[in-house]
Amino acid sequence: MNFSLKQFPVGGRVLKTALAVTLAIFIVQQLGLVRINLAAIVALITVQKTFYHSLLQSMAKLGSVLIGGVLGTTFSYFFGLSPLGYGLATLAAIYVCLQLQWQEHIVLTAITAITVIFSSNGDTAPLLFSVQQIFTALVGALSGLLLNYLFTPNHKKEVEQKLLQTEEGLRRGIDFIMLEMLKPGCNDEPFKEEIENLDRIIEEGLKTSKLLQGEQRFIINRDTDSDRYYKTFMIFKSQLSRLEEMHNLARRIPIRVPQSGPLVQLFRIVQKMQHRSVTGRKNHFEIVDHLLNKMEDSFSVTEPPQSSEEFISQASLFHLFQEIKRYYRRMREAPAVAVSK
Repeated sequence: MNFSLKQFPVGGRVLKTALAVTLAIFIVQQLGLVRINLAAIVALITVQKTFYHSLLQSMAKLGSVLIGGVLGTTFSYFFGLSPLGYGLATLAAIYVCLQLQWQEHIVLTAITAITVIFSSNGDTAPLLFSVQQIFTALVGALSGLLLNYLFTPNHKKEVEQKLLQTEEGLRRGIDFIMLEMLKPGCNDEPFKEEIENLDRIIEEGLKTSKLLQGEQRFIINRDTDSDRYYKTFMIFKSQLSRLEEMHNLARRIPIRVPQSGPLVQLFRIVQKMQHRSVTGRKNHFEIVDHLLNKMEDSFSVTEPPQSSEEFISQASLFHLFQEIKRYYRRMREAPAVAVSK
């Protein structure tokens, strides 16, 4: 069962980390192990945004402790407590981590190796001390994994909320463009603010979709949603650029012409189809395809413009029509995500 920590102002991940460290230290103390700090460090690092990333971190930290233990035991056997043994162990730890492309784990590996060598001066044999190190690190990793699993955030719900916000924002952007087509010269500041807000929401949605992809790596024999969500956000991102281009074309229209009304009606249909697609409802694309063909034919039989303003308006509307077609075709490429309100 998953719980939510969103109600806490300090953030769920902060509390998860604190609880993981507390649990790791408690278990290590109950087992009578002395390397409490290692368990706390591994638990601290293991807690990540998703369970998948936590698993990767825990495996990497356990690997670092294991390599450090082997190196410390080896160099302690051959060099004892001599400075040369410490230096060679550190050099070997850095070299091995670089070969494994574990640059971020060099410090932990080297510290583990040095600590194991130092332990040979006490009552505990280096090999036994290495085993204790590994076991202590394992306790820390398991504590972090357990807390991250119990308090996994609902990234799917977050992604769906961002999708709905983005789709609603795109519809508002279309409303601004249609208003500009019907009433040239409107204030365009609200459109610019909407585009900036949408760009931010889409970027957040893409990041959250990537987190969801990490979570759904463990789902076997079932189609996952994360790839479809990510692709939909990428399509929305391209649609955002297309809306900006359409708005620029609409701003060039000096006067309203007869073609504005039918084109606005077509755009409104596309707008509704976009909403139906995101909410998982069926669309009748063949009807819109027929309307597009009729609209294309209507531009070829348009009466010649009577003024330069009418010419500019008709030309801008024709280019707008081409952009609406591209917007519609790109919309059809979006996967069915069936987000419910």
